[in-house]
Amino acid sequence: MNKVSKLVLFPLSILTCNVYSSDITTFEEILVKANREPILNEANIEIGHQKIDNEMSGDINDLVKGELGVSVVQKGRAGTSGFNIRGVSEDRVAILVDGIQQGETFENEIYKGYGYFNGSINEIELDSVKSVAIKKGSDSLFTGSGSLGGSVSFKTKDATDIILPGSDYGFYNKTMYGSKNNELKNTTGLALKKKYGDLLVLYTDVNGHELETRDEGIDIYGKSRSRADPIDKKSFNLLVKSTLNLNKNNNVILTYEQFSTQKDIDEKSWVLFGSSHRIIDSSGDRSRYSLEWEYLSNNVYLDRLSTKIYDQKIDQTDNSYVYSFKDEKLSQHYDRSIKQDSFGIEQKATSKNYEILSIPMINNFMVGYKRKKLQNNNVDIIIFGGDSYVTENSIIEPVETDSFYIAGTHEMIVSESELISFGARYDFFKNDVTLNGKSISNHLYRKSLDAPEDTKFSGITLSAIYDNQLTDKINIKYKISNGFRAPNANELYFSYGDKITANRIEPNKNLKQETGITNEIHFEYIENDWQFSLNPYYTKYHNFIDLKSETIKVPNPWSDYPGQPEFNDQNYMQYQNVDEAYIYGLDMRFDMNLSTFLDIYDDLKYEAGISYSKGKGSDGDYLMEVNPLEVMNNIIYTTYDYRIGFYSNFIDKKDPKETVRNGKQSKYTSDSVLLMDLVINYAMTNNIKINAGVFNLLDKKYKTWDSVRSIPEFGSTNMVDRDGVGLNRFTAPGINYKIGLEMNF
Repeated sequence: MNKVSKLVLFPLSILTCNVYSSDITTFEEILVKANREPILNEANIEIGHQKIDNEMSGDINDLVKGELGVSVVQKGRAGTSGFNIRGVSEDRVAILVDGIQQGETFENEIYKGYGYFNGSINEIELDSVKSVAIKKGSDSLFTGSGSLGGSVSFKTKDATDIILPGSDYGFYNKTMYGSKNNELKNTTGLALKKKYGDLLVLYTDVNGHELETRDEGIDIYGKSRSRADPIDKKSFNLLVKSTLNLNKNNNVILTYEQFSTQKDIDEKSWVLFGSSHRIIDSSGDRSRYSLEWEYLSNNVYLDRLSTKIYDQKIDQTDNSYVYSFKDEKLSQHYDRSIKQDSFGIEQKATSKNYEILSIPMINNFMVGYKRKKLQNNNVDIIIFGGDSYVTENSIIEPVETDSFYIAGTHEMIVSESELISFGARYDFFKNDVTLNGKSISNHLYRKSLDAPEDTKFSGITLSAIYDNQLTDKINIKYKISNGFRAPNANELYFSYGDKITANRIEPNKNLKQETGITNEIHFEYIENDWQFSLNPYYTKYHNFIDLKSETIKVPNPWSDYPGQPEFNDQNYMQYQNVDEAYIYGLDMRFDMNLSTFLDIYDDLKYEAGISYSKGKGSDGDYLMEVNPLEVMNNIIYTTYDYRIGFYSNFIDKKDPKETVRNGKQSKYTSDSVLLMDLVINYAMTNNIKINAGVFNLLDKKYKTWDSVRSIPEFGSTNMVDRDGVGLNRFTAPGINYKIGLEMNF
């Protein structure tokens, strides 16, 4: 066995051996480009911080607004809950920040309907982001469990992003105001660079309010409320990053980031018999630190070796206070808390370029371990007659998950125009459950409900790509890859209700991991001044996990009383594996440099694209996350001093026939709409830039499908009245503007 092959077997103890160890245009350049990503990990969409600044992206909604086939999951007053790619969303689309997976969405139909928990734990401060890489399709080779629809990887800034060329110090300030939520954001950064390393400190402070709807709506309490619930929102993000150059072969990167958000919500749309109203105090905190050691080798076989150790803590708390309309006295206080802590260690190795039978090759290897803890603690306080009755409980037992993975990739140039790469990965998961005695289902154990048990899962990921440069202008790629997602704690262990309650969720310990396999072709034709790409794909999912609901008859405990029926209806729910589901679609893009055709000196570009997809499960239900047809047309004009971007996006309406779930068609659907935005960037000097934009120029009233499908079927939160008046709360903002100032010295 040669030394390159042995790299895949490196144990984690190799950590101790690291200390002081002594744009692609042609295939020949591919294997020698320094520190590049393996071709199997190349993104479908790449967004740099300059594009984020120029387009005035304030959050992840703005970030992907013009990106075909990618959208953001909406959760009403809770905000957002991850991304939607190729018909799947949330935990089926992995989110990583500096290579660290973010928290899982703890959400289910019962608690979503009553507003106790939501999935909006992965908000990312874009002013701290250097670049974003979005991959589409099932592929867990580099991200592990969760990448069924794709992945979104954020890379944070470093000192070089705010230090101007020729300087050892940098100062950065960015201020932006947006009218759609009356939000003021300010980011300030300091950086320094020395021979032995650099340091960046970047701080962002945000103060805003609720996202306004196009029409002001009716300011009343209850489901018929058509105005957005009042929200005061504050958040801050602190990023500290330092790179230490120990010597020419060894670098250390130290990173600390803390994100905190606070929302005070007057939940006027909340419904409970019309005699009370509710105030929500919602907070989220995420902190992480990491140490990464990179060794650039002089060894004949090893090119680079990196080791990362990280620790991340995510706390999410919702405090709800119920007051009586009559005397404004507090009658109920519910404290809901979810904690997700994770610790991980990862090692990567890249071989030197080598040849076998005159064929250039390169290998990449990865091995890692992760421990994740999930814990829920609730405190219920009922105030009656001046006395407080306190109950402590949890809706899920504490779960600790240990996971391990090992992976490798191989690339080779088989001819002057052909490249082949393939990779494999193995993941193992073990869930350990601890009975804490506080579970709301504790009294049902060994009676009508089995106590939760430890579970194990494993997954194998395979991926391969064939890349052929047919001519100087035509390139075609074929990629086949698979992904998987192990069932999360919510799906495995959450239980609610018993045999007689109106709503019941029963856990399913026999769940299998989800798997998906994607086949896709990428065709690209490039001329000097224009290019065209076509990307058809087909993904088939197996053992797709879905919350299935059916109405069953259960005994009525009050049936002995006059007028009471013998049986009541129960909404019985359980997470189950669907045999198969599929999605197919097409992404198409056309780019043209109009400067040449119009014979003008300044840069004038035209961008156009189409995204179309369809998806359905073997049980007859449609994939609810599939978005309707989208067509994009942009024109961008750039001179030395300023840049003007005109963005147009047409979104088709959602076909009601494609909203069937559990055999029932959705009551609501989305609208077709043509959106237009205009953004202007003006460089006053080399160091000062003014940004201004007007969005939804045509002042269209519309609802996106991602927003409409967030409306729960039952509960007291985000509900809509029978006549649909409350639907106005889910409409997007009308015409709105942003204005901002950037300084970099």
